[in-house]
Amino acid sequence: MKVGVYSGSFDPITLGHQDVIKRAAKMFDKIVVVVGNNSEKKYWFSLEERTEMVKELLGEYENIEIDSYSGLIVNYVLENNYDVIVKGVRNQEDCALELYFADGNYMISDKKVDTVFLPALKEYIHTSSTAAREIARYGGKVECYVDKRIATRVLERGKKFAPK
Repeated sequence: MKVGVYSGSFDPITLGHQDVIKRAAKMFDKIVVVVGNNSEKKYWFSLEERTEMVKELLGEYENIEIDSYSGLIVNYVLENNYDVIVKGVRNQEDCALELYFADGNYMISDKKVDTVFLPALKEYIHTSSTAAREIARYGGKVECYVDKRIATRVLERGKKFAPK
């Protein structure tokens, strides 16, 4: 069985994330979506909340599994005997950064973990969690960036971070 692992912090999960995950699910027998926790980041949503949102949006797909992990994604991949990381790229900057991580993960894993890149579709090139949060801070039309099923939750959280 060929398994791809797609990781991110998903704070919040965007339409672009969902698109890449669904497209990757057509290429692999199973996609494991790993909601990550980076101790250096300040999140709007807890790890549990972020995982819950991902499950709400993708839990219906038979070959998509959702998990969470704190640590290097390459270690998660190795611990679970998987061998492919899937990454979406929106632009040249994403590509340069992800190439850097792909090489590092390959070396750290003793050449056992490879990375596959999926380009963002043009309608999602400008979609990011950062943009979604900024729009939510000002009560904007966040549905352009996140699924309507979580839009209200994102807007409500945005009120907490709105400028005073």
